[in-house]
Amino acid sequence: MVITHRCELNLFAYTGLRYRQMGFCFCGGCEFMKIQRILTNNAIIILNEKGAEQIVCGKGIAFKKRIGDEIDGRFIDKTFMLMPDSKLQKQLEQLLADIPLEYIELTYDIVKMARLAMNVTLSDSLVISLADHLYETVRRFREGVNISNGLAWEIRRFYEREYEVGLLALDMVEKKLDLQLPKDEAAYIAMHIVNAETDNSTMEETFRQTRLIGDITRVVRMFFGIDFDESSGYYYRFITHLNYFVRRILRGEQYTDNSNQELNDIIFEKYQKAYQCADRIGDFVAEKLNYRISDEEKMYITIHIQLVVSKASRKEK
Repeated sequence: MVITHRCELNLFAYTGLRYRQMGFCFCGGCEFMKIQRILTNNAIIILNEKGAEQIVCGKGIAFKKRIGDEIDGRFIDKTFMLMPDSKLQKQLEQLLADIPLEYIELTYDIVKMARLAMNVTLSDSLVISLADHLYETVRRFREGVNISNGLAWEIRRFYEREYEVGLLALDMVEKKLDLQLPKDEAAYIAMHIVNAETDNSTMEETFRQTRLIGDITRVVRMFFGIDFDESSGYYYRFITHLNYFVRRILRGEQYTDNSNQELNDIIFEKYQKAYQCADRIGDFVAEKLNYRISDEEKMYITIHIQLVVSKASRKEK
């Protein structure tokens, strides 16, 4: 875009739910844009110079406007660009129509912070799902309804990074909206982040995954009568492995590698106690979810159990 006047504004261009800064010239000598659709007083859809739809937002941008009217670009605060016919675009349009823009802006800041803090790729849908969640949470909180998180304990221990980001997000909510949500909300935010780290995952699956990891670690703790050293790298790797293991269980997938049977036998013989514990986990999963753990999977669980138990502390008897 050629800029003919010295009035360049830095706007956020929303591309596949990943923001980048770019310059636009919006002044008397620049083209105005025509409204294609009106979502709210603060959000409309226009066509860009390539003929693609864009969602643009600004306070009162559509006030007393109609389809076909021109919009002065100086009133635009945010620009959202998504692929045509994108499912996310339809969801974003609905979200903008249902909740105040400040929640989407707040959520963008939270997601940006999460990506930087954790150095991970997060699903494009996180901004939409988390903005909707925060809006409903704040609405209930202001009405005096507080929903506790029954998995908060597990979430704090199994997803430590995500939970810490959740706590930072609560600080951002307090600064933006001037209200202090309970700490259980940090666990809910963490679950949204965990879900966004996994392709093709649902929140229901993420919660089921967390519960099952809690059940499995409880089996190990009770079998050995120990408390885990949650600061150890072995514990972190154990939980990471359980995340993938449990996800396979919930999706009915099997990990098999028949070439490793000799190695399996060696591991089972060397770490007999850990193998017995892995066997007990296999019985638990079979009874609860009708899922049979392969010898290869059991071998890896045995190794992780052996390592994490070696760094754990014995409970006082």
